[in-house]
Amino acid sequence: MGESQPISEQIAELAVGLRYEDLPEKVRRRAANLVMDLLGSMIGSKKIESSRIAAEVTLELGGPEESTVIGYGRKVAAPNAAFANAIQGYAFDFADDHNESNAHPSVATIPASLAVGEQLAASGQALIEAIALGNEVVCRLGSAFLGKTYYQGFHPSSTCGTFGAAVSAAKLLKLDVQQIVHAQGIAGSQVGGLMAWNTSGSCTKRLQAGHPAMVGIISARMAQKGFDGPPEIFEGQDGFMQAYSFERQYDTSLITDGLGTEWTFANSSIKVYPCCRYSAGHLDACLDIVAKYHPDWRSIQHIQIRSSDYTIRLLAMPRKKDPQNVVDTQFSMPWQAAIALIDGKMDADTFTEKNIHRPDVRELMKRVDWVVDEEFERRYPEHYSCAVAVTMEDGTECSSVIDDPKGDHRNPVTQEQLENKFRGLARRELDEERVERLVTLVTNIHEMEDVGGLFSVTG
Repeated sequence: MGESQPISEQIAELAVGLRYEDLPEKVRRRAANLVMDLLGSMIGSKKIESSRIAAEVTLELGGPEESTVIGYGRKVAAPNAAFANAIQGYAFDFADDHNESNAHPSVATIPASLAVGEQLAASGQALIEAIALGNEVVCRLGSAFLGKTYYQGFHPSSTCGTFGAAVSAAKLLKLDVQQIVHAQGIAGSQVGGLMAWNTSGSCTKRLQAGHPAMVGIISARMAQKGFDGPPEIFEGQDGFMQAYSFERQYDTSLITDGLGTEWTFANSSIKVYPCCRYSAGHLDACLDIVAKYHPDWRSIQHIQIRSSDYTIRLLAMPRKKDPQNVVDTQFSMPWQAAIALIDGKMDADTFTEKNIHRPDVRELMKRVDWVVDEEFERRYPEHYSCAVAVTMEDGTECSSVIDDPKGDHRNPVTQEQLENKFRGLARRELDEERVERLVTLVTNIHEMEDVGGLFSVTG
């Protein structure tokens, strides 16, 4: 791969040449585990309003019966199914996260891959190839922004996810190098994803999985039929890196160095809390304090959280001091710290309408403050470190420092914990027999001749 070769072409050549056997076992297993991880959220979020609305609109749009809208047992056009399923998969904010890219790599790529895979009766191995490629594209593109695209107001899960979904779909469609180059160029004109949702707790946060999943498939299909796109969509003048970077700070070598030999997405984090990944550090610390010291929240005088600059900007902006909806609470540092210290747990039932204005939580929130820690800022975005200190009325202090939150590849969840996370979410909609059937199917997805078999179980 020459230095003058367009990045999109380097990605396309990798995509065309990649075979399941080329992927290291760790990478294959990671891709399969990410399917299980996101599928639980797709299934379990059916009754959440944003999921319901997305499904209703998708079923109204319809189209040829290509791919299943999970939870409804009906097939629609593949891009439409990917749209609804991706929004469902993002509803709990429980999807995997990649530190350096600041992105959730799977939220667009897996729904797109499942939709196209079902349409084409693709094998499990073909699905794994597509997901590995798409997720790698998301992680490498996001990393090239050096942890700063958020400061420009863009959400990398959506912006980078559009390209990842396009590459995943293109791989399953068996496009050639030139077509995959064009698919990426087409995707570049459909990139969206403003961080504006965070100023009002809007459900457009979840749309930023649905939109890239849908248009990624459309981009690949258009390229398949001969529609073209600019080859230098990433590095060219007015390309993706210039347009979406903060003060044009980016490094394209992070996209191409080791491409095809180093699979960075395999180091993505599995979330253990259904909220912003930036919350994981202070939640680990708060729950560690509860487990070790059992403080009576009524006797807590002060709670100080030390974290990185962007964590505080994202989770402690003025609105987050008075969250008004579930999305707000998923991104509110003081609310999360308070409820974690009171309840001693944090799960999908924590982030509900009935908990938003709980008097005890609101009272303890007033005692929370935060400060940027220079060392944690230096370690960001490779590490999402955090520290919490709780001072009691009698002057005693309980504290905890978290270098890498639970779920990070340096502090990973076990296979059993991952499967139990899936079970807890899937049981919201499915009976025990179907849940266990899905655990078995996804664990052995590489043996499936047709991944459409998953949807006969999900409904």
